[in-house]
Amino acid sequence: MIVYAVYIITTDGRTIVAETFHENIPNDILLGGLLTALQNMATEITKSKSEMKTIEIEGLCYHIRSFGLIRIVLVTNLPRSPDDFLQTLGLRFMKQYGETLIDWDSNLNVFLPFKDTIKEIMEIGTTIDSSKSIIPSKKLSPTEIFSLPHQLQATALAIVSLERGTVQEIANETEEESLQMISANLSSLLELGFIGKTKTKEEEVYFCSQ
Repeated sequence: MIVYAVYIITTDGRTIVAETFHENIPNDILLGGLLTALQNMATEITKSKSEMKTIEIEGLCYHIRSFGLIRIVLVTNLPRSPDDFLQTLGLRFMKQYGETLIDWDSNLNVFLPFKDTIKEIMEIGTTIDSSKSIIPSKKLSPTEIFSLPHQLQATALAIVSLERGTVQEIANETEEESLQMISANLSSLLELGFIGKTKTKEEEVYFCSQ
């Protein structure tokens, strides 16, 4: 499962914590308002207080769980709800800040330490996508590759051949001994939008569009 963002939002749509791991993610203020509006609409139509569980927007799945005065929103690449992660996030937040919420004065700084808790939870069994777009915006076609600066061409050819790989695997493919040089080349290709990068606790993997 790839995680793109975690939001903690009040039931009236105010964002308490927003931890995004990807640049191409909706603004948290807009997201809070959208989810609140959709929930209110669903309640009005169905005449039921049942909560939305998952919605999909442009290939991203927004998984939602309510815990009293807040909603946890986990943005992933999979439609299947990650119930364990949602439950852990919700219970940990309420344990730390449940009493604070009762008399909360809208000061968001009090919740900032929970970002470290989010990262700690996400390190177990998830992948974080830190590329500029969920699918690289440019394709490494032969024309594009040979229009790149010379020092990037071998790295680009290697990642096209592998489709996805670690810095070491890409270095092996290029027969380049310097991992530092390969890392610099990959950072350039990432910045240019030709490749993406996913990150787990164990490793970083680079990939290209097919």
